[in-house]
Amino acid sequence: MQDNRRIWIAGIIGTALFALVMDLIPSLHGPKLNIALWDGTFVTLNLSVAIIVGYVLEFLIGVGMAALYHKYWSFGPANPVIRGILFGLAVWLAFMAIGVPIFDRISPLVQNGLLLGPGAFLWRMGIMAPITWLVASLVYGSSVSYVIERTPSLSER
Repeated sequence: MQDNRRIWIAGIIGTALFALVMDLIPSLHGPKLNIALWDGTFVTLNLSVAIIVGYVLEFLIGVGMAALYHKYWSFGPANPVIRGILFGLAVWLAFMAIGVPIFDRISPLVQNGLLLGPGAFLWRMGIMAPITWLVASLVYGSSVSYVIERTPSLSER
């Protein structure tokens, strides 16, 4: 039970930090990547509703990936932040090489001509798009790792 609570907290915190980085990058003249909107349009093309649905989906995906970290990512360096950074890198590689090309094929935004398909590793969006996503993924991975491995369990308080 404690592990499940920690996984949920780690996933929520990690996803919130991921979203924050993605929202802050445009203020530094980086690209605007609205991942929540992209996710939400799988449910509805009403963009006002899609953004809300997208954030719910984004947080559920973040919690699911935190569960994968907890269950399968116990190898590697002893430092949990380094292990988390490696996890973030693996998540980024998986999304760039597999997730984004699948998105290109099935996204209602792309199919309806509302968004140019970003391509593997977001190559159609310029070099800063994959770098932005990489930075956000590294923040996600390191924060998930820290929360799961370094925060005391509730029974230890």
